[in-house]
Amino acid sequence: MPSPACLAGTRTSAECASRLLAGWRERQVQGSIYDEVGGDHYISQANDCVGERVSREERRVRPTIRCLEEDLALTLPNEDVDLGEIEHDLLSEARRIAPTSPKGQKRIQAIADPLVFRIRQSVWRGATWVDEGASIMWLLAAATREEGSQDDAYEYFEALHRQGRLLPTDDDRRRDRVEAGARLLSRIQEEAPAYLAEARDRPGQDATFVLAGILEIRLHVIRTPQLEEIWLAVSTRLVNGDGASLPLRDLVFVTFEQAAGQAEWELRADWPSGELRWFERARLGLRES
Repeated sequence: MPSPACLAGTRTSAECASRLLAGWRERQVQGSIYDEVGGDHYISQANDCVGERVSREERRVRPTIRCLEEDLALTLPNEDVDLGEIEHDLLSEARRIAPTSPKGQKRIQAIADPLVFRIRQSVWRGATWVDEGASIMWLLAAATREEGSQDDAYEYFEALHRQGRLLPTDDDRRRDRVEAGARLLSRIQEEAPAYLAEARDRPGQDATFVLAGILEIRLHVIRTPQLEEIWLAVSTRLVNGDGASLPLRDLVFVTFEQAAGQAEWELRADWPSGELRWFERARLGLRES
């Protein structure tokens, strides 16, 4: 959460943004274990509202962390990297078949529960499982086919299952939640400058946007020969009717302040074109023209 100095406007927008974003990321990872507590304020918004509840056609692909590190021999990247988008032949094939999986795949009969299916690409063999609730096709395991053998990879997958190491773990689900927060953050940072530019092209008018597909904001820009006023109102409600968390709203404010450049910001209880709605919180930034 921003410091009182940030909220009072005694720090620059860049300082506030840096502190907030760095603090959020710092709380995400504890070694190789993902801590839900620090990022949950943001992540819950992302999971519920930014395309995480997807259709079958939009089903996501993810390797388990164990599969990524042990089977594919890849290094686990930072949390702002979507594991499902990593470039690998087997993951590319998984993304291709995910919308219709398990149609066209053969089941690994030695694994009774859950239903695990085969995937193959060149010399690679893999095991997949569709988590319908999360709309994720998990790549559970991978191995290369040894010369002259057709079954060695599947024996390995069966052994992993017997050892309780095949299916996604709590760490896998935490990682997915952390990435959802990172995706939300990236989308806000991408959209803020564009919305601000549009509002600047319409001085003296309210410009209303739905930020990241989840949160309504209003911008109002006033220009004089000496100053530019940038009014920003952020809703306390998400577009789905749920409450927008305070840290999420703070993140929106500091992201827009950063996009605006050098400005002095203050909290406001009014609005230049009329009344501030009861479910909105507003800030005003003043910049020299």
